[in-house]
Amino acid sequence: MPFNCYLCQEETVITSFFCSDCNYIKRILQCYGRTEIKDIITKVCIRNDKQMNNKIEIIKEKFDKEEKKQIKKEKEIEKQSVGDSSYIKPNNLNKDYIDELKNKIKDY
Repeated sequence: MPFNCYLCQEETVITSFFCSDCNYIKRILQCYGRTEIKDIITKVCIRNDKQMNNKIEIIKEKFDKEEKKQIKKEKEIEKQSVGDSSYIKPNNLNKDYIDELKNKIKDY
């Protein structure tokens, strides 16, 4: 009569209590000991608050860099579309004023 593996509960086994993958894990446990394997799993697989916060900061920085690249790319496209050396850089003007000027140019 077939049974599910005692460890993963996913694979059906007939002649033993563990499937081949779980049997491999069981042999490693026997070699290194339960506490050592538990410590390794805790250090490698489980994240503490400091590690989670660090990961969040890394992801935020990545998104910020991508956003800055996108803004820079948009500015480059805007400069190329104007193509005039007398183009006024938007750093010195109010954004609303720039939008108003763009609309006037489009309507003209």
